[in-house]
Amino acid sequence: MYIRTLKYLFGLLFMAHTSLFAMDTVPVAVRGVLDLRQYNFKSEGPLVLKGEFEFYWNQMLNPATGKDTGLLNYIDVPGSWHLLKDRLPEIERYGFATYKLLILLPEGVNRLSFKVEGVYSASGFFLNGKAIDYLGFPGVNKYQTLVSYDKPLITGSFLGTEVELLIKVSNFSQRNSGIVGEVLMGLPEQMSKQRQKDLFRGHFFLGALLVIGLYFLGLYLIRADRYRLYFSLICLLMALRVALVVDVPLLETLNFNGLIMARLNLLSVYFLAPFFTLMIQSIFPYDFPKWALKVIMWISAVFIVIVVLTPISLFSYSLPFFLVFFLLFSGLFLYVIQTAWNRGRSHTRPFSIGLLILFFGSLNDLLNQVDLINTPYVVHYSMFLYLLIYAYIFADKSNMLQAESEKLTGELGLVRNNLEELVEVRTAELQSVSSQLKNQKKKLEKSNKELVEAMNARNRLFSIIGHDVRAPIGYIRQALEMMIENRNMSEEEQSELLQMMAISSESTYNLLDNLLVWGRSQTGRLKANLTRFQLKELIDESLELVTIGIREKGLKVEVFISEEHFLKADRDQLYVVIRNLLSNAIKFTPEKGSVYISSKKENGEVVISIRDTGIGIPESMLSKLLDSNDHYSTNGTKGEKGSGLGLNICNEIVQSNKGWMRIESEPGIGTTILIGISAAKKID
Repeated sequence: MYIRTLKYLFGLLFMAHTSLFAMDTVPVAVRGVLDLRQYNFKSEGPLVLKGEFEFYWNQMLNPATGKDTGLLNYIDVPGSWHLLKDRLPEIERYGFATYKLLILLPEGVNRLSFKVEGVYSASGFFLNGKAIDYLGFPGVNKYQTLVSYDKPLITGSFLGTEVELLIKVSNFSQRNSGIVGEVLMGLPEQMSKQRQKDLFRGHFFLGALLVIGLYFLGLYLIRADRYRLYFSLICLLMALRVALVVDVPLLETLNFNGLIMARLNLLSVYFLAPFFTLMIQSIFPYDFPKWALKVIMWISAVFIVIVVLTPISLFSYSLPFFLVFFLLFSGLFLYVIQTAWNRGRSHTRPFSIGLLILFFGSLNDLLNQVDLINTPYVVHYSMFLYLLIYAYIFADKSNMLQAESEKLTGELGLVRNNLEELVEVRTAELQSVSSQLKNQKKKLEKSNKELVEAMNARNRLFSIIGHDVRAPIGYIRQALEMMIENRNMSEEEQSELLQMMAISSESTYNLLDNLLVWGRSQTGRLKANLTRFQLKELIDESLELVTIGIREKGLKVEVFISEEHFLKADRDQLYVVIRNLLSNAIKFTPEKGSVYISSKKENGEVVISIRDTGIGIPESMLSKLLDSNDHYSTNGTKGEKGSGLGLNICNEIVQSNKGWMRIESEPGIGTTILIGISAAKKID
């Protein structure tokens, strides 16, 4: 039900903003020239100015003279100019510059409108040498510069099909410098219509957030549940955030300067942290760590004080740090909700979904603010969806509380009318509960025993990983370091090192595969999926995996497997068995030795034999090799390491496939391992 509701909400948001993530296929500027002669504004609509602009550092060019006196460079727009410092060391974060772009237009276009977002911190716009508008006033020092950022539309007219767009930018306070946001250009009527659509969406979200916020504020005044108050404040705060992002006319009438707008923009984000924390803590008071509440409130207060009391040259740098803080406390919220979910609290699933939606929407906007990505701002959309989910949750909680209240009232009346009968019923229930507790005690004792066994298995696993996994990986690392440090190493030496790394990799792979199978056997999840397959193909595949070890020792391998032999077993599990047995045969067989693989069919079974001419196994160890409680590991003839798990795992797998396994060995002569598996009919 929750998922279906979310699908409907996502659909509504997509219909309201279908162009939010539209693909960017418009032309881009190259070497200061944007060719739009083939661009049809009426059919294709407005476009974002992107590409290489002419860039003059520490120059306020006079657009009337038509002469460039500064040093010409090119800069990618959008983008902060201090990112050019590696190429142009003289560029600083604070300063002034002139951007210039020659736009080649189709016939019939003599007026253009611009929507500017993210030009810090003051700018002036000129078309063909004529000033069309200013955002603040760009000066050559911080005393001459008047800070301002955004304006709904900038419109200018011109003659001809070639238009020179010149933008003067000054920044002596902001963390970002230059044209770091989008400059949208289009015909005036198109831009005006787009502005009306943006305002419609903005007013819709603004009105919805205000209604939800005031509604829950009223509920709080009727019944003082703290989470309703905090939820109401979050809604009202997000209404302010929407007004700032969409530039609603109300803010224009207040005539706030750039500094106030910058403070409001950050405060609308920073105040969310304490309000969200208080709301989540009031909903899940027993699952929320007390220390975390104090830490988040103090850190949030520090960010808010920095924005309120410090100059913009300082507080504009606080956003990247808040991003890290935001990620940390969002992770804490998810942990709290997950804990509440595990403890059976109500509505934890929609709480989690809503928080994830808000998390990713907020993360998108914060990453935009710190110039890590360049996507549209979506936090007001995700917040609206989030608040709808939470409004549903709180309404449902109220209904549940009302139903619970009615239920308790009915039960109280029943107690008054049938007290004696109820006492007898409760006594019987207590006796039943006592019996259940005894049964649970037995289960708990059994669980404790299983836990001890699991801990012993875990300690064994860690011991193997720490000893037998680290060693081959250490060999590989040492060989790589030798090859990196000795560039003039001979081909023969390189071949030896590569061969050593291949052997170590094969050993590590086999060990990890064994550990995974062993881990499943320890948890009781080692179950066979019986299928029919050809034994010959399985043997051939297994031999391919151990080819390196065979070549390294110069072993002779002879295979006497009939193509008529088919097995009924779990192919993947039996592959692990054959690979382990072949690895052991190679490991314990000296150089120039032999390995023989054969099969025969008898009594409805296929008996597989793997015999080697190796060092053999002492009689005292034979009876212990297949014991699940004992683990032995012996080095091979060339010092190869092992986990002591191989034969143990093989025996368990064979048994899970309804088969048997037997070991025959004589020290100094060799070892033969026999496996019996149910035979299957030949596959046509």
